[in-house]
Amino acid sequence: MQETINRQFFNLTLFTLVFGVLFYDAINTTLGFSYIDEICAVLLLLLFGYKVIKSDNWGFNRQFFVVLTVFVFYLIYSIVIQSNSKSAILMDFIIQIKPYMAFYCVYALKPEFNDNQKKIIKQTIIICSCYVLLVGMAYVVQPDVIKLTFVHPSRLATCSSALALLYLYCSNYTRTDKIIFLAILGIGLLSTRSKHFGFFTCCLLMSLFINKSFRFKMNFKNIIYISCAIALTVFVAWDKIYLYFVTGGFGSNREADDMYARMALYFFSWQILFDYIPFGSGFGSYATFASAEFYSPIYAKYGMDSMFGLSKSYPDFITDTYFPVLAQFGFVGAALFFLFWINITVKAIKSFDSDCVKEVVMTLMVVIFFLIECTSDSTLTHNRGMFMMMVLGILMADINKNQNKPKSLEAVDVNDSLSL
Repeated sequence: MQETINRQFFNLTLFTLVFGVLFYDAINTTLGFSYIDEICAVLLLLLFGYKVIKSDNWGFNRQFFVVLTVFVFYLIYSIVIQSNSKSAILMDFIIQIKPYMAFYCVYALKPEFNDNQKKIIKQTIIICSCYVLLVGMAYVVQPDVIKLTFVHPSRLATCSSALALLYLYCSNYTRTDKIIFLAILGIGLLSTRSKHFGFFTCCLLMSLFINKSFRFKMNFKNIIYISCAIALTVFVAWDKIYLYFVTGGFGSNREADDMYARMALYFFSWQILFDYIPFGSGFGSYATFASAEFYSPIYAKYGMDSMFGLSKSYPDFITDTYFPVLAQFGFVGAALFFLFWINITVKAIKSFDSDCVKEVVMTLMVVIFFLIECTSDSTLTHNRGMFMMMVLGILMADINKNQNKPKSLEAVDVNDSLSL
């Protein structure tokens, strides 16, 4: 059974990487088809269902069940309070649950790539990276090129991140592998996105300093290292930090109506959190694609419908960030969101040893990736976010296997979960 899962997951990974990440926007632009990531999610769910049915005890990841229960609760809650139309609520439910479904399905599948499959993946990534490099170079000369390929330069950056991280996972984590990883990741710098400069800086420092002799503990050396990493990251991303968090609203004398759209979303998210205690305004109500597609009444309620990029006639900037989306889920949902990422981080750090340095470092890279992306993009719920969650699922499955090695020579049951 596991051999079949490994083979099919390998095929799905290549398909998702090429068509669900690299050419996703080009396909959408030329053919108007934007459901490749949904197709990949369904195929992944079917593979997960096959694993569950074939297991002797019909094992089901307990934390996955808890997450599904939470999402179903919010679905019912949204319908009851009529946060938007039922179509909007259902659409947003599917969009919001997709990345978590990808993570838990992969985590339960516990896939493994053999040496030949890793070689094929790395070769594919090198070819894809050459394409991204050409697009990036063309973008520097003629910015309009990006509209036909990645639509927006930020997507070129996240594409290079996805390619680089998967390459690093399939590598032996040697010095040469790290250099190639950073070279692929460096292609994204051509996008000129400050957040990618910050992510690249974090990955560079982690690749250089976290090795087998490194220890996650609070000592003078680590404090200096963390301080330098934070300072350098803030330095390379300062332009955007200043733009969005100083002149864009916080720290400025502007009235709320004159804020930039992104900062307006942040500003009003706090009001919504306090007005809809404790479970938020519900699916499809705020800062999501569904709330723009089926224009949410909450924008008019808070006077946001007259703001540039947030109006009913021009809602293009409504999905310009992710953290404000948490207002939909209230203080309870926001706490659960951060608990998920804290749990991932803590479990990875506690598992750090000489046998899984690569997996722990990469897990922290993915967490940092989403932490940065969520400030100014809704990547988590997009095609790129789903793929990165698949990578995170592979990493956490490997970490779990490494933890359970002393217990038994047999494979860990699918019931094993990420303990809270």
